[in-house]
Amino acid sequence: MKTKRIVLNGLFCALGVLLPQAFHVFGAASGMIFLPMHIPAMIAGFILGPVSGLVCGMLSPVISCFAVSMPALLKMPFMAFEVGAYGFFCGLIFKLLSRKTKNTLLSVYITLIVAQIFGRIVNLLLTLAAVYILKLDSVAVISVWTAVVTGIPGIIIQWVFIPPIIFILRKLPIVKEINLTA
Repeated sequence: MKTKRIVLNGLFCALGVLLPQAFHVFGAASGMIFLPMHIPAMIAGFILGPVSGLVCGMLSPVISCFAVSMPALLKMPFMAFEVGAYGFFCGLIFKLLSRKTKNTLLSVYITLIVAQIFGRIVNLLLTLAAVYILKLDSVAVISVWTAVVTGIPGIIIQWVFIPPIIFILRKLPIVKEINLTA
């Protein structure tokens, strides 16, 4: 069972690297607009749990940075922690809600919204630390708000596509077999 979990997490990590590349067809800024790297990490959290969501979310930007130079090296640590937070909180909150709500559509949406908020809070805290503690001049606090506004289409994409994907994946034999969505 552990091997299948690792393989699935590897698949989500690979999607976290490949999906943004597909979106670059729409232009260099498409990653900031459509947030494609967030989707596999969030799904990993929902399906595999908080630790796997965190691992997928943190590894995807690192692998992508060194494999295809996206994100830029300076931005990569911020993205690793932020995307990792999305995966972690999707897994944690969904697990907690599932105990009370029997995995309803509402629990998926609540999880998504709360995870999106916590992911941006992690980004904000890292940005504040970079600006005020590390004194990095190349990082601006306003970039957090800019990322939220720019990413509104990606947030909507997540609301539209992640819930049905979660319910479809939960019906797959491999997911049922290893009881990943307890």
